[in-house]
Amino acid sequence: MLLILIIQPGFSQSGAQQYLESGRKKHEKGRPEDAIADYSKAIEMDAGIPEIYYLRGNAWFDLENFQSAIDDYTTLLGKNPEYRDAWFNRANAYYELEKFELAVSDFTRSVELDPQFADAWFNRGNTMFKLGKFFEALEDFNKGLSLDPEYPDGYYDRGNTYFQLKKYEDAVENYSKAIELQKETFDYYFNRALAYFYLEMDDKGCADLKNARELGDPEARDYIRELCK
Repeated sequence: MLLILIIQPGFSQSGAQQYLESGRKKHEKGRPEDAIADYSKAIEMDAGIPEIYYLRGNAWFDLENFQSAIDDYTTLLGKNPEYRDAWFNRANAYYELEKFELAVSDFTRSVELDPQFADAWFNRGNTMFKLGKFFEALEDFNKGLSLDPEYPDGYYDRGNTYFQLKKYEDAVENYSKAIELQKETFDYYFNRALAYFYLEMDDKGCADLKNARELGDPEARDYIRELCK
């Protein structure tokens, strides 16, 4: 009996690690449901490995079961409150559930742990945008772009923020930078077109709508019919 008690913990830990690695491989192969089953078995064997909760949370996230993802990230953060990516991913899950204030809080914790975490600045900016806090969103996009100046969506999102603030010239400048970095995204052209129309630069607006249409924008044709005589 004493020998079994000594051996049992070592066996359990090994088995938990095996299920963890098996789950990781299944998730990488696009099988998140099977990965969750393996992660759950690993937790049954050894609930003390924080990484398992992070990995299972990610699998739940990919299945769009955001509340289950939040539950796992929360368990992990109770064990390791310095786990930056768990704060970030829980924030993303809150965002998907439209719990924007909670998302802001978690993104904030992410950048407190790592001020160079550009994605967290961008995502907090988008969350501020959703809350109608456009000046705060601008500050976050500015910070994100200072860390990652080659990220086209950062300029697009900042352009959208300037658009909401009716700063259409600044919006055009940012959409143009996004297009310079990534020419095949129809949203960039479509939104720049709208900014051009507000600036009464209709020829440029129509040219952008045509570009958006050629790239597959389903709305551009109707706008061309209405605005580009």
